[in-house]
Amino acid sequence: MHTDPAIFKAYDIRGIYGTQLTNETGYRLGRAFGMYLKEQYPNEETLQVVVGRDMRESGVPIEAELKRGLAEEGVEIINIDLSSTPMMYYATLEYGTHGGIIITASHNPAEYNGFKLVSKGAVPISGETGVYQMRDMVMDDQLMSPRETTLELQESYRPDTLSQYIQNVLSYRDTDTEIRPMKIVVDSANGMASPAIEELFRHFPQVEMIHLFPELDGNFPNHEANPLKEETLEALKTKVADTRADFGVACDGDFDRVSFVDNAGRTIRPDITTALLAPVLLQGREGSKILYDLRSSNITPEVIQEHGGIAIQTRVGHSFIKAQMAKEKAFFSGEFSGHFYLDVEHQGNHAYFENPLFVVVKIMELLSNTDATLADCTAHLFKYVHSGEINFEIERPKEEILSAIKAELSEGSLSELDGIRIDLADAWVSVRASNTEPVLRLIVEGKTEEDMVKLRDRVISIITE
Repeated sequence: MHTDPAIFKAYDIRGIYGTQLTNETGYRLGRAFGMYLKEQYPNEETLQVVVGRDMRESGVPIEAELKRGLAEEGVEIINIDLSSTPMMYYATLEYGTHGGIIITASHNPAEYNGFKLVSKGAVPISGETGVYQMRDMVMDDQLMSPRETTLELQESYRPDTLSQYIQNVLSYRDTDTEIRPMKIVVDSANGMASPAIEELFRHFPQVEMIHLFPELDGNFPNHEANPLKEETLEALKTKVADTRADFGVACDGDFDRVSFVDNAGRTIRPDITTALLAPVLLQGREGSKILYDLRSSNITPEVIQEHGGIAIQTRVGHSFIKAQMAKEKAFFSGEFSGHFYLDVEHQGNHAYFENPLFVVVKIMELLSNTDATLADCTAHLFKYVHSGEINFEIERPKEEILSAIKAELSEGSLSELDGIRIDLADAWVSVRASNTEPVLRLIVEGKTEEDMVKLRDRVISIITE
C-alpha cells in the first residue's frame, strides 16, 4: 500500500517513510491539495502554493512527487526550499498564495516524515477542515488515475524568503531598547532552527551566540529534537553552565516550538515564559487579550490580569488556538507545549502562527532593561507546584475513567473545554485523552507540594484501578 490512511491526523499528516508514507503519497497529496484548493477558491483562475521542506533526506524525493501532483492540478508553486514551519506560514502570508505546505515530521525520529498544510492567510488545515477530506482523495485510486494530459510544472524560487522572514520578526522590536552585550546558547538539535537562528543573530553583533548542533541532519545524531523532554536539554544546560551564559534556547525539529533554560540551569516551562513576557507585551497595550492553554500554571492568567491584560483559556492544539486568536483578535498566545503564537500583520491582513524568534528577541529585550538575571526574573513565577504532564496508557474506555474522576472530585469546579479540568480550593487537575493513541494525559497543580501530591495520587488511583 502506498499510504496508510492512519497518518492523516487532527493537526497534520505524519508517518514512517517507506511503509506508512511513500513518494507516491507526495504525488497523491499534491493532486488532492490542488483539488481541495479548487473547491475552496472556485473563482480563481490561477492557484498558487508555497512549498518548503525540512532537512530530512526523504523530503527530497517526496517534494519532487508533491510538486508533480500539484502541477497536474494546474497549481503554480513558489518554492522556498529548506524552511522551518513558521517560515512557510510567513511566506504564505507574504506572497499572498492560496495555500502552503511543508514536508516535515517535526520532532519525530529520522524514519518519519509528513506534511503540514495551510490555506490562504496561513490558516491551518486540520482534520475536520480538510485533512480528512484529502485523506479520502489520496486513498481513492479512481480519483488518482493518471490524467490524459500532463501540465508543465510552473515553479518559481524565492531564496530571499529567510531574510524577509527575519526582517518581519525584527519589525516587532522595541526600538527604544538597546540590546546589551550578552551570551546565549542555542541548541538547534540539527533541525530547521539553525538557518533562522544564524540569520537573526547576524543583526545582533553585540550578542555572543554559542550554537550547539547547527548542522542540518534529519538523522538527529545528537539527541531527539523535542525540547519538552527534559533529557534533551542536558547538553544545553551543561553549555550554559560552562560558558556562564545568560540563558539557553532549545528548539524542535521544524522550529515551531521553543523552550528556555535560565542562567542557573533551570528549565523555564513555556507557561512560565508566557507569564514572564506578559508584562512586556502589555506595555502600551493594556486591555489586549493573551491566550494560554488549560495546562498552564495559574500564575499565567494571574500575571496577565495583573498587568492589564485579558487572559483567555484555550483548549490544546495549534489549529484551535489560532482560530480562537482570530476570533478574539488576541495579540499573543502561549501553549504549554512550547508553541508561542503571534498576530502577524502584513498589508492590513492578519495571520496567527508560531513565532519562536519573537520570543527570543523579547527575552533579550527584557534582560537588556534590567540588571537582574533570567533566574531572578522568573523566580516569583514558580509560585505553585506543577506536576508537568504525566501520560498513562489505558485499556478501559477513556469516558469511563473521566466519569469516575468527575464523580470523585464532584466538590470542584468542572470545565470540559478539553477533556476535563477540575479546580479545587488548593489545587487543580487536567485530564485529557490523546487524539492519536490510547493515552490519558494528566497535569496537577497545587498551592503547595503537599496539595499537588495529594490530588495527583488521588487521580492516579482512579486512572490505574
